[in-house]
Amino acid sequence: METRLTASFRAIAPAAAALAAAAFAAVPAWATPDTSVANKQGYNTDVIYQIVTDRFVDGNAANNPAGAAFSAGCTQKRLYCGGDWKGIQNKIDDGYLTGMGITAIWISQPVENITAVINYSGTNNTAYHGYWARDFKKPNLAYGSLADLTNLINAAHAKNIKVIIDFAPNHTSPASQSDASFAENGKLYDNGALLSSYSSDSGNWFHHTGGTSFANLEDGIYRNLFDLADMNHNKTEVDAYFKAAIKTWLDLGIDGIRMDAVKHMPFGWQKNFMAYVHAYKPVFTFGEWFLGENEVDPANHYFANRSGMSLLDFQFAQKVRQVFKDGSADMTSLNQMVSDTAAQYSQVNDQVTFIDNHDMARFKAAGANNRKLEQALAFTLTSRGVPAIYYGTEQYMEGTGDPDNRSKMTAFGTATTA
Repeated sequence: METRLTASFRAIAPAAAALAAAAFAAVPAWATPDTSVANKQGYNTDVIYQIVTDRFVDGNAANNPAGAAFSAGCTQKRLYCGGDWKGIQNKIDDGYLTGMGITAIWISQPVENITAVINYSGTNNTAYHGYWARDFKKPNLAYGSLADLTNLINAAHAKNIKVIIDFAPNHTSPASQSDASFAENGKLYDNGALLSSYSSDSGNWFHHTGGTSFANLEDGIYRNLFDLADMNHNKTEVDAYFKAAIKTWLDLGIDGIRMDAVKHMPFGWQKNFMAYVHAYKPVFTFGEWFLGENEVDPANHYFANRSGMSLLDFQFAQKVRQVFKDGSADMTSLNQMVSDTAAQYSQVNDQVTFIDNHDMARFKAAGANNRKLEQALAFTLTSRGVPAIYYGTEQYMEGTGDPDNRSKMTAFGTATTA
């Protein structure tokens, strides 16, 4: 399959090059791609680099968690490994990202997370990934202080690199309705003041309808995603809380938002939330609506076209993986996906394309020829949409799934073909 794909690329390369040359020749001066940090909404000429903050660079060992929560050398990938905002800043300052043509970085959710170590089936787990929030208005001190994040943003802007934060208002942290001692009981804080815990929730800050079976869209919205304490967005105080929380980060100078689990929150609330962002300090925002192989969901298109945010383009990603990674689909189906999505998404050039991320097996499989990855990158970077490259892809990092797909950055060489 690899030989056939390589031959196909050789066949289309001259035509593609000619089309690209003609397209650029026809672009008027006023339409020159604008990747400057002053442009916070139009990202379709940008290249995003996704960073799992804890897995990139340890720039300040002083903020590493102590005791059982930390794994020196990152041998235990469900614990903290030391990556922080200072480390990202160091790689901005030394030109590593600029050298790849990166014009935007997407970092882990910066908010304060639980510090408890949770044991699942004999394995200790921490909130290194940033998705177990406890206070959406305070920083995760394992990543650094607000001053450190401000320094990162300023350093990025000095290099004309935009900063996108992950934001996950769907839930707080793992919780049990019947066992208040489990983890931190999903507690939600407002700048240090406790608002509610999951098992003692007289104000109905959370849903209490059990875990979702994923049977339908509504079941996924109004039930817990696995054991994560699910927020009740129809409560006025919850709405006000998250608008005030995102204001904290917008005021810090961020340039974009990646919204986690948009499939699992009410559409109306998210549209209203985006109306607030666009009215206050508008920034490019894209959400995560997971789709499996060959899955096409009209609700996904409806959301992208009407919510006020773009989406991670899973239709694109899954088909690219089938064609270039697995060899389970052909170039005709790839062309069909491009044609279909052009009609399905009203703003197809604003959808975020990718080949892998922190929730999927890495594109590079053990023993696979590097050329497969290089072809997929070439296709993604020259296609429509806003390409997002997962950290370490340029170093051919591998990993079959969580947490192996979130290993510590292996190298920073600048001579790889990728």
